[in-house]
Order: sequence, then structure tokens, then C-alpha cells
Amino acid sequence: MASTHRTAFGVKILNSTHAEVRRLKREGYVAEIHGNKFWNSSFLIMDYLKRHPLQDQVRVLEIGCGWGLLGIYCARQFKARVTGIDADGNVLPYMALHAQHNGVTIEGQKMTFQQLTTARLRDFDIILGADICFWDEMSGMLFNLIKRAQKAGVSQVLIADPCRAPFTHLAEHCQQVFGDKARVEEKWLQKPVNASGEILIVDLA
Repeated sequence: MASTHRTAFGVKILNSTHAEVRRLKREGYVAEIHGNKFWNSSFLIMDYLKRHPLQDQVRVLEIGCGWGLLGIYCARQFKARVTGIDADGNVLPYMALHAQHNGVTIEGQKMTFQQLTTARLRDFDIILGADICFWDEMSGMLFNLIKRAQKAGVSQVLIADPCRAPFTHLAEHCQQVFGDKARVEEKWLQKPVNASGEILIVDLA
């Protein structure tokens, strides 16, 4: 019998054939904005954080969280207090399901990038996002979000992507504005999957 899950970086990832994933689909939770599966750029940030660990109990916001596995990794490995937001509310039950299977608690909210006000961002220390800059307009939205995060006192933003044009534009804009506080790190992984791309790291503190 084929396995209905896999494990990567200590996180249990349910396959689309898993009974509880299939149940959620039958109940009508169908992703509307590309949140129908787990995207590999999250692995790039997990690998980065494995080498540059977060402080325990840090407050993490995963933006465009989808199934929330990046936030789950932070909760498992660093006891982080994690909130995941996504514009598509249909993905949040999948995040809750994965959190349950990984023995952690994560808060999920339906919210767009634009709805993250400076006041709301004061609740977080680190912002993470993977595969979230795939439309041209998202580059500007994310840049404005990073500026608000700076005002809110967020210490660091990490965004990973397989180097699509909107992400490259965002990274270049951040390097122009934030100077040496913004850098891009190339990453290649062979395990647990073949994945490659870049991580935009903006140090705001």
C-alpha cells in the first residue's frame, strides 16, 4: 500500500491521497489561489533556518501560508509562536490538519498582504513566505508590506522563490532601498527534494 505521507526536515507532509485530505476536499475546501499543494521553496527556507536557527519562542508570521508547513517547521524546531495568513480561506483547514498531525498549534487567518497593517505587524518578530511572489502586482504589495514591517519593529523578513520575474524585481527593489540590509542567497537542494531558487533576506532591526 502506497504511503499517504512523507517527512522532510522533521515535518510530516500529507499526500493528496491521505484520507483526511480527501475528506476536506469532499467538504468543499478547494484552493482558489494556487494553495492546492505544498510548494518546494518552503524547503529552501527550512534549510536556511536549519543553518541559522531562530530563537526559541520567537513570534513568526507566515504570509501566503497555504498548508502552513514552513510555520509548522518553526513551531516544531524552535517552539515558535506561529500565525499563518492566506488570502484563500479554503487552505486554512489543511494548515490546521497538518499542525494537528505534527503536534503543534498554529493560528490561521484569512487575510491579504494589504490587510496586514503596521499595528498588526507589531505582534511579530519574523516574517516568512515561500512561493508568494508569482504575479507582477505582488512585487509592489510585498515591498510595501516590508516597509510596514520595518515601521512595526519586525526584525527580519525571508521570502523564497524559484526566481520568477516578480520576485527578482522585489529583490532588486529591496536592495536599492535597504542597501546592505537586503541580500539574496542562492540555494540548491537535492534532499529531501530537488529544489532550487533564491531567498531574499531583509534585516530590519
